[in-house]
Amino acid sequence: MTKPIISACLITYNQEDYIEQALQGCLNQKLSVEYEIVIGDDASTDNTRVILEKAAAADSRIRLLPPTSNLGMHGNWERTIEACDGQFIAICEGDDFWNDSNKLSKQLQLLENNPTAAACFGNAEVINSNGEKDVYPYVDGHITNLKAEEFFAMDHNPVPTCTVLFRRSCFNKFPKAYYESPFADWILHTLLFQTGPYVYLNESSSCYRKHEAGVWSGSGEEKKLLNKLKVLSIIRSIVDLRYQPYVQSAIRNHLDQLLYFYRSTGERYKYMNTWVKLKLAR
Repeated sequence: MTKPIISACLITYNQEDYIEQALQGCLNQKLSVEYEIVIGDDASTDNTRVILEKAAAADSRIRLLPPTSNLGMHGNWERTIEACDGQFIAICEGDDFWNDSNKLSKQLQLLENNPTAAACFGNAEVINSNGEKDVYPYVDGHITNLKAEEFFAMDHNPVPTCTVLFRRSCFNKFPKAYYESPFADWILHTLLFQTGPYVYLNESSSCYRKHEAGVWSGSGEEKKLLNKLKVLSIIRSIVDLRYQPYVQSAIRNHLDQLLYFYRSTGERYKYMNTWVKLKLAR
């Protein structure tokens, strides 16, 4: 069998309400190259796997990975990415979906036209928990192509995971610190950006679902801030020396945000503790 040019990497866990839409977005892609859909179901306890098994039996492009014990998000990401045979890998989580059947073909063209780029990303519409679209898209209007220095200087991840298509050759494996990070995708971008820039497809070809069960959108404000601080510290420990000053700047900016948060909530001890960390980080 000819190896695929593109692999869609679809990960899921207990997403029976969303998985059909996510899978349909993958199946609808119009491509003139070999294409596979690799699905990692993380031992779902609802009907997610039943839905996937039925779909896999009906379409030879789908490769549903064998069942395992629950690996957690990080483990499921790792094993599913490693199972992909394509020269390019597109990421989609089971509660998100692609709403443009030409998404992958457009991104493949961009990467072929930009051979030094590690990945391509685009904008995404945000779907709120009530099913309605948010007024604002995921990516700010000023974002365009991204270089490593720009990415590492940010105290947030501006890249919607569901829009990413990256070169398999730019990814080796996740470091041990990956499993300590609250966010798997931020570490993936950290590794890829060190091999090349990201090119931007200025279109909303995907939908990001924001709901209480989401890893990010289901967290409270303090937890979000602390998790971002933790992942920035991990990133600083795994990037090349030339990028560490940019990450350190992002950490200082984020500590400023955390300081403002504790001042607004009147938590004096946490405020003073954060103030000390900020002074030491300068």
